[in-house]
Amino acid sequence: MPTQAATPTNGRQEAARLYQELEDRLLARDQAGGSGIYYELLRRGRPLPEIMAEAVRIHAPYTHVPYHQRIDDGVPNFVNNDHCLLSARAALNLQKMLPEKLAGLPLAQTIWYIPSGLDIWNQKLLKAPGHYATRGYKMPNTEPPKPVVYWPDQEPLKEPGPFNESLNNWLTLVERGQVIDAYRTFLGLMEDAEHRKQVLAQLVFAGMIDVQDRMLYNRSYTTGHKAYRARSVVEIGNAVGWTMPTTSSTRVRSILLSGRAGTRFTRWRATSSRSSSKVKKFTPYRRPARPNASGPCWRIPGL
Repeated sequence: MPTQAATPTNGRQEAARLYQELEDRLLARDQAGGSGIYYELLRRGRPLPEIMAEAVRIHAPYTHVPYHQRIDDGVPNFVNNDHCLLSARAALNLQKMLPEKLAGLPLAQTIWYIPSGLDIWNQKLLKAPGHYATRGYKMPNTEPPKPVVYWPDQEPLKEPGPFNESLNNWLTLVERGQVIDAYRTFLGLMEDAEHRKQVLAQLVFAGMIDVQDRMLYNRSYTTGHKAYRARSVVEIGNAVGWTMPTTSSTRVRSILLSGRAGTRFTRWRATSSRSSSKVKKFTPYRRPARPNASGPCWRIPGL
């Protein structure tokens, strides 16, 4: 399948029309219809990173949940809403292993899955069709219910003061579960192109520290998905390109919007706590001279 951008006269207008049709089909939970539009985009020569970015833009508002677990009759019920984004990341890496004419196959699976991965919260309640509602939801004869937006997009918040102070404040907001404040602060940090790599590193770190201690007989809302989701944001963003300001690039903003749920309820787990204590105890370090000094919290000689 071709993966080069189409040349062209009216190419952008035609692509915009097809992407609107793709959005209509995916939000209508029409897997066959959405796949058909995807194949047409490939035939028109639209590049795979562009199609992936548009797919993320479409599902980003609808793959969030009020919280990552429910308590049903006293039993924790894990609400996993990551699969659309994780599938896109997998497609990004799988296509590198295939010959060019087959490079569109991994993303085909992502496009097929998206309609079944929208509004997981209502799927759990058997109020919407999808991956988690296969045993009990009855599809109405009319169109299925529209997916719900639980956390609307926000405007960036640029905090005054040293960069490192703002970065640490963002992680504190995440750990507290202050969803909107954390997301707005993250958007503000991402607008600083000079420090963007450090911001993304902090995002990955926030996912890593949330990995829980054990998996056996555990139904907690944290199963390591937040770490995968953070990596997905980084890798998909790298493929699409972080060059445009987040406030003006719909595609980049959609990647950040889709990924923010992965760390919005991060909790500092015992595994991470033990690791931090060992680093402080057994590794030479010195603290910054000033509490608000710019730079890492711990300075290790030679790094």
